[in-house]
Amino acid sequence: MFKIPKDALWKGILEELFAEFLWYFFPDWAGKEVDFGKDFEFLDKELAEIVPESQEKKRYADKLVKVFTKNGGVQWCLVHVEIQGYEDLEFAKRMYQYYKRIEERYDQNIVAIAIYTEANPTYHPQMYHKKFLNTELTFKFNTFKILEKTEQALDVPNNPFSIVMLTAYKALQKGMLKDKAQIEWKLSLVRKYYEAGYSKEKTRKIIEFISHYVSFHAETAVEDYKEQLSTFIPERKHMGIEEEILAEVARQVAEQVTQQSKVDAVMRMLKNNFTEQQISETFEVSLAFIEEVKKQM
Repeated sequence: MFKIPKDALWKGILEELFAEFLWYFFPDWAGKEVDFGKDFEFLDKELAEIVPESQEKKRYADKLVKVFTKNGGVQWCLVHVEIQGYEDLEFAKRMYQYYKRIEERYDQNIVAIAIYTEANPTYHPQMYHKKFLNTELTFKFNTFKILEKTEQALDVPNNPFSIVMLTAYKALQKGMLKDKAQIEWKLSLVRKYYEAGYSKEKTRKIIEFISHYVSFHAETAVEDYKEQLSTFIPERKHMGIEEEILAEVARQVAEQVTQQSKVDAVMRMLKNNFTEQQISETFEVSLAFIEEVKKQM
């Protein structure tokens, strides 16, 4: 099973389930003020202009989203996910810098939230404070640390974003990292998703997140998991779930081709074990072109 970076998984699931994200973390605001009849606007390009390139190489996922409200206004949501294993001592300061830059550029109200998925129980930045002589600044932001929650607390009824949070929670439990345990809890979450009757439109992204958030150690475990997973989706036996995920990632990569050369994109897909036929169809390049790229690797 090829590996998808955690930051990419988080960014993908936030876009797919952003309405559910708002209901999960801000239920009162979502119910009273958010106009779900209007599409969200994901401002990735705008955020990239604000965030220095050197910071983008860190292991986290950011989203800046424009949310429309029922009174005809807009609300800017800055979502930041700290990836497991990465602790940034300058994080609170960086959250303030993001807030300040966004406010300066757009002059809009901003709600900021940080989700911590790492395993250090003492790491939980919640505010940035600065003081010099009689000048003082305190910046507080919303935070959510998965390690501090119970499995029951993370399981919000009737909200598929619970599956995302439970996946991240399981990844923090050391006993859950062995292949046999992984198969069990991953399949249990897939079962939970289907039994809850959530939208089938979101199935691919949910299963992609569950399947790839933690990697198996042995190839035999990968095959065992894929075989058992296929039993949950009988109507799609013509295409295995792994092939569906491959196809979805291919589309995601194709959308990014405008930002990188076709050579780089093809090279990336070759490294992720896509077939030459899949690459050819995705980017509309010849097999001869792909052979030339392989020579450069």
